[in-house]
Amino acid sequence: MLSGPAIQRLEESVIKEVVITNTIPLPPEKMIDKIKVLSVAPLLGEAIIRIHEDLSVSKLFS
Repeated sequence: MLSGPAIQRLEESVIKEVVITNTIPLPPEKMIDKIKVLSVAPLLGEAIIRIHEDLSVSKLFS
């Protein structure tokens, strides 16, 4: 993820923010101000609860 000169290109670009999830760890040396990491834990937790209680998982995405 973000291999080669990707971080340098992001830093030099006009892009204000890139949002990624924490499903793949981002090494500290690649963490820059333009990158925002969102946790998927709440979504996975709710999916587990819904599966266990035989509720709709697709409702999470509507």
